[in-house]
Amino acid sequence: MNAEIKAQLLSVGSADIDQALLYKATRTTVPSAGPGAGLESFFIKSGDQRVRLSINNKSPLKVVGDGSEVIVIEKGAEIMRGVLEPALSHCPEQAYITISGRCIFDCKFCPVPKLQGEVKSLERILQIVETAEQTGKLKAISLTSRVAVSPENEVKTTIEVVKALRARYELPIGVSVYPTETSSEDLYSAGANEIKYNVETLGSEIFKRCCPGISLPQIIRSLEEAVDIFGKNNVTYHLIL
Repeated sequence: MNAEIKAQLLSVGSADIDQALLYKATRTTVPSAGPGAGLESFFIKSGDQRVRLSINNKSPLKVVGDGSEVIVIEKGAEIMRGVLEPALSHCPEQAYITISGRCIFDCKFCPVPKLQGEVKSLERILQIVETAEQTGKLKAISLTSRVAVSPENEVKTTIEVVKALRARYELPIGVSVYPTETSSEDLYSAGANEIKYNVETLGSEIFKRCCPGISLPQIIRSLEEAVDIFGKNNVTYHLIL
């Protein structure tokens, strides 16, 4: 799977897959954040690339088994082949945890405000990471959070989680939150290795319509400041096309 094929798969975003393949070889995951929240998904790895696809029996993509591998087919033609990957906690080789599954903002692409998901306690988060660590396959911890009460409250909670995890694990810890004036400094001091502030789109008019109540200039400014704190290649964002 090269970048072009991965983009092709992501543009569809889902696949029809034999349930027996999933439950014999791996387990599925249900994301609780982002545009795919609430949809049961699975992972395929091919070479050094992996892709997550939602399960949809009406998708134009079909995933079938071929020995130890799976093949992705569209219109009768093979697109790529790879292996199904187990999701330790929403992601292969990671404990990927959404701290707050609720949000006061109403971004038009995101179902989280309507789902009103779980707000995890520190004890629950530590339990999830410990379970993933016991598999022997855990390589990183990823924390993300919507804004259940306020950005400041969310960052404060995330700092407490990072400190608790850093006291127990030497693994890389990445964090994705809505930025505040001191979020980068505070999260770095707590022990986070990477930071992500989501941009969503750089089109200011589209941003206003799709992300009401959120400041795009603040996010851009926070990204620039974060590079000085976390260092090159440790600060990221995503765009939705």
